[in-house]
Amino acid sequence: MALGTATPLAVAVLPLALSTHLAPGDAALLLRVAAVLCVFPVAFALDDPAADTTATVPFPATVRRLLRLALVCVPSAMTWTTCALLLRAAMHPYDRIALPLPGLALEAAALATATILLSALGLRRSGGERGSALAAPGSVLLPLALALSPAREQLFAVPYGESWHASRWLWASALTVAAGLTAVLLQERPRLNSPVSVTT
Repeated sequence: MALGTATPLAVAVLPLALSTHLAPGDAALLLRVAAVLCVFPVAFALDDPAADTTATVPFPATVRRLLRLALVCVPSAMTWTTCALLLRAAMHPYDRIALPLPGLALEAAALATATILLSALGLRRSGGERGSALAAPGSVLLPLALALSPAREQLFAVPYGESWHASRWLWASALTVAAGLTAVLLQERPRLNSPVSVTT
């Protein structure tokens, strides 16, 4: 968790330390890198090595998982916000308006939700114990695959370029679909009742 906080902050503070005035495109690129680094700890949020033991506590599995997500996602979101402010501060004052933080936040939220979806799938495959087995590599490989795909210019569009507004719709759609699938997968599986013998 500490590494997931320190690494993106190091990426964001470097331009300030070097007294470099970032162009909007460079700031957006660094903020996207910071987003991937901030999302990485989210891959481990749903891990529960003691799943067999915690299954007996009086709280539903869904509630426990949501609490774990909150404990990781909130600090990750705060780290990303800090990175955004640091990178914005490294830009020339006249260029700061050209860094669309809400649109870039949408990308980060979609990547985080996709990582949670992968973690939920991993939980189903591991008996509720290790969602990170699928989510940890996926949180890195997914954005890398998107960045290398033919659609990279449409997905990671230049801020306020020709594809910018269309790409926001793509990210919003991906976020909605991932959130819906995650909500379904995080539901606790119904337990089959054991047959009750009736004696007369």
